[in-house]
Amino acid sequence: MHALKLKIAEMKPAFPLVYLSTAGFLCIFAVQRYLGLPFDAASSLSFMGIIFGVYTLNRFTDAVEDFANDLGRFLFFQRKRTFFYLGILALAASVGTLVAERKLNGMHLLLLTMGPGYSYRLIPWYSPAGGFRLVRIKEMIFLKNLSVSLLWGASVFLVPILGSGRGIAEAFPIWMLAAGFFLSTLNNTLFDDILDEPGDRAAGIKTLPTTWGPKRSHFFLMALDAAWIALIAVLMAQGRLDGTHGAFLAFLGLYPFLYLSLNLAGGARKNAAGWLAEADLLFFAFGMLWLSQR
Repeated sequence: MHALKLKIAEMKPAFPLVYLSTAGFLCIFAVQRYLGLPFDAASSLSFMGIIFGVYTLNRFTDAVEDFANDLGRFLFFQRKRTFFYLGILALAASVGTLVAERKLNGMHLLLLTMGPGYSYRLIPWYSPAGGFRLVRIKEMIFLKNLSVSLLWGASVFLVPILGSGRGIAEAFPIWMLAAGFFLSTLNNTLFDDILDEPGDRAAGIKTLPTTWGPKRSHFFLMALDAAWIALIAVLMAQGRLDGTHGAFLAFLGLYPFLYLSLNLAGGARKNAAGWLAEADLLFFAFGMLWLSQR
């Protein structure tokens, strides 16, 4: 039993990969239920595999960042090169399944394209100081947060919608839900940068928190969330959103205040803030399942 506990503890750096891919599966499943679509195993499991593959390969292209922010994670993946091949296998199996089932669509291709573009210098970029050069998306301050948030926000809705053959110009609440998920993910990704700010600054990695400072980044997110909540209140007052959708969408804007406030308070609360931030995908998935029953 003791040896098993040690083995589980040793594998801890891999847990986020399993969590993200499983949570992505739950989000797709919840959206299918909300839209009244039958469960699509090929699309759901392939989406899960793509997430696992992209984030796993990212662990091997983030060596500098991991060395600065999480030495244990850095050493784990340097020793466990098997995960690199597991990531490639997951991507290959996912694409193969989608092609065989004739379900590969533009959203999948965008996910597969943005994954390498996020980690490898493939994007043409110009700056007055450096001229034209190739950069990684993650080197573009704030654009990396926007790109990840847009991909999550769009993909969990577009993958099941396109897979079903249904037109994408659907009812207004669907796109408000996608926008709410975008906001939730933006909070999460930028908050991760806030937590990594000391290591990123020491390693010379530019993020919004290393440029603005952690406190300004906190207050930026809080202002953004407050504006979202105000928008939801206006839409509900105008009768464009019902109370059930409005309550859930308001929750997506209110929830980040909890972990942002805990992190600002400091001390032991910082650990709790990190766990709460990572739970956003689960709250979204279960919230969508709740809406599907209304």
